[in-house]
Amino acid sequence: MESQKEARTFQEPVARPPGTSRSQTPNDKERREGGAVPAATALGAEADDDSADGLWELPVEPAERRPECTRCSRPQKVCLCPFLPAHPLHISTHLYIIQHPAEVQLKTSISSQYVIRMQPTNRCLSTLECAAVALSILEKNNYIQETLLRPLQALCSFQLQHGAQIRLSKEHLLKNGLYPKPMPKNKRKLRKMELLMNSVKI
Repeated sequence: MESQKEARTFQEPVARPPGTSRSQTPNDKERREGGAVPAATALGAEADDDSADGLWELPVEPAERRPECTRCSRPQKVCLCPFLPAHPLHISTHLYIIQHPAEVQLKTSISSQYVIRMQPTNRCLSTLECAAVALSILEKNNYIQETLLRPLQALCSFQLQHGAQIRLSKEHLLKNGLYPKPMPKNKRKLRKMELLMNSVKI
């Protein structure tokens, strides 16, 4: 009688928490919910940590810097010193640069030589170009403009040789249907685009 009772007790189903299937064991649930981790997985993680720790012991080679010019601090291959004036320019004008968010448009026939940057209009010049034009007019000396723009021309030439592209102005792209971006939805920005297309000074 005792042996039969023990057999019956052994075969009685084990109470399971609500929501668990008949084939699911508590260990399976723990693994699924991030509980117990199989021993093989734990050993693999420890091995990965050990290999990662070994990377810190590898020798690190110092980065080799390109030789720089001691005067302009640019890499020697693209040094601008040969294009700078041998001696400082002697001028009597004091130049103050005040930049406005809309940025300065001169009434001149000069086109910007800063060809690697997209300008808003064909009449827009870079800060350096505006300074060069203004000083040439005030000092009545065209040599100043030529001298100041020579480094800019060299800079653009270097960039074009290394993959840069000539950028046309937004005004030119809009007028010729070449502008690659969709027209802005903002009314203020859209109005600016319309003014550029109609060659209106903004």
